Amino acid sequence: MSKELYWLVLTAAMTGLLWVPYILDRIMVRGAMGATANPSPSDKPQSAWAQRMMAAHAN
Repeated sequence: MSKELYWLVLTAAMTGLLWVPYILDRIMVRGAMGATANPSPSDKPQSAWAQRMMAAHAN
């Protein structure tokens, strides 16, 4: 495998795994059913670090 392909695969894997901590926080805060439900204004807010992570992603 060439160096370029190796780094491409690692980058794709990392990008695919970056959402995992955010989703795990949502499950811990809202529960499994609340995490899969459509969000509403009355839902519990996520942890501060998860909100920063979402804002950084949106940026």
